Amino acid sequence: MKMRNTLFLVALMLLALVVSACGTAATPTPKPTAPVPPTVPPTATLPPTPTPIPPTPVPPTATPIPPQATTTQQVNLRQGPGTDFAIAGKMPKGTSAVILGKNEDAKWFQIAFPDAAHPAWVASAFVTTTGTIDQLPVVAVAPPATATPGGPAPTKAAATAAPPASPPKGTLRFMTFDDGQKSYVLYNLVINPRGYSGDRLMGPKLADLRLSTNSAPFSLSPDGSRMAFVYGPNGLTDALRVTTPDGFQDIVSHGSTSTLGPGGILSPTWSPDGKWIAYVGLDNNYGTQYIYYINPDAKVEQKLLPARYNSTLNTGESFRGVAWGKTHLLFVSNYTNFYEIWRLNSDGSGPMQLTNDKRENGSPAWSPDGKQFAYYSKQADGSYQIMVWNADGAGQPRKLTSTGNNWTPAWSPDGNWIAFASTRGGNGRTDVYIMDKNGGNVQPLTDKFGAESMLPGSWR
Repeated sequence: MKMRNTLFLVALMLLALVVSACGTAATPTPKPTAPVPPTVPPTATLPPTPTPIPPTPVPPTATPIPPQATTTQQVNLRQGPGTDFAIAGKMPKGTSAVILGKNEDAKWFQIAFPDAAHPAWVASAFVTTTGTIDQLPVVAVAPPATATPGGPAPTKAAATAAPPASPPKGTLRFMTFDDGQKSYVLYNLVINPRGYSGDRLMGPKLADLRLSTNSAPFSLSPDGSRMAFVYGPNGLTDALRVTTPDGFQDIVSHGSTSTLGPGGILSPTWSPDGKWIAYVGLDNNYGTQYIYYINPDAKVEQKLLPARYNSTLNTGESFRGVAWGKTHLLFVSNYTNFYEIWRLNSDGSGPMQLTNDKRENGSPAWSPDGKQFAYYSKQADGSYQIMVWNADGAGQPRKLTSTGNNWTPAWSPDGNWIAFASTRGGNGRTDVYIMDKNGGNVQPLTDKFGAESMLPGSWR
């Protein structure tokens, strides 16, 4: 029985298999779909960091060297581009400074001296430059307070005929040639009342006359007690003499008695304390020149300044008139190829050129207060005129004369008058005149004197 049931079940299963193989396949029941998780933004993929490539080396741009100015002599620096501006200081010879700018015509440079924070101005004529100055900025500077901006340049005060503070007085010395004695004679001229008196013979050929320096070859000591003068008996020897209560003493000579040969002595001048006399000594047939000084009592001369050699011009220096003032000496030199006025420290150091007009200038004379000096200057028309300038070189020189030819200024003791030699009287004469310190009140002093007079000096 059990066997029969088992067979029946097997037969049913076989039948089911046959039926399923012969009929349409049954559709399978789909499986449940798993839930999709929320979308997560993908992590951004950064580009790879590039490996830095070093730049191609570029040569550095050369830093331009600023132009520089180097002084050719000791010069006055100014607060602006011109001599009308106040002096800002001094710059020694051979000193260099960076040029910061220039004025419109490039005749003045603004320089970093003493430093860039405190610049000053220097005239281009007194410096040499390195570097390019064409690209320098033009620096505008307001005119000095005395000038009117935008207006005409200040005019110089015209000579006035108003009388000075006091009338002229005292004694003025001058020289003239005496035909009878065949010698130059030194005269004393009393100003008021007018009178003349001969003083002493000075010889026929003084070096100042031989060289036409137009400087007086005599000088009175500051206290008026002694006079130094040059005696030139023969044109070969000059002796420097000093008066004494008994006459005079020869304290030094240059010329035929010198081992250096013929020469001369020019324009003696006393120191302010009356202890020294400075002068120009010429030896070796005028080929060797020094500015000397000597103590008239010790009679030993010493060299103050030797003549210099200008390698640019290939020439040696020649000296002319010397004047010893309160703080400095003035002297005349042709070191720049023209006779100009120079200043020198009392110890012989620091020679500094003052005039620079490339004309003949000469016979400088200090004012009594030491603030000004007078001198003669050859003008463009060929005439010689008296000029006055400030001792520190500030401002511009003032021309006091305009008639005839004029030389050898000498100040009155009070500084209100100036004596000078002039041809203005005509007839080929050179006479002594006086004028006030502004060029007015001109008066002749020797027009009634018999001989031609010349070379005044030492007004006391």
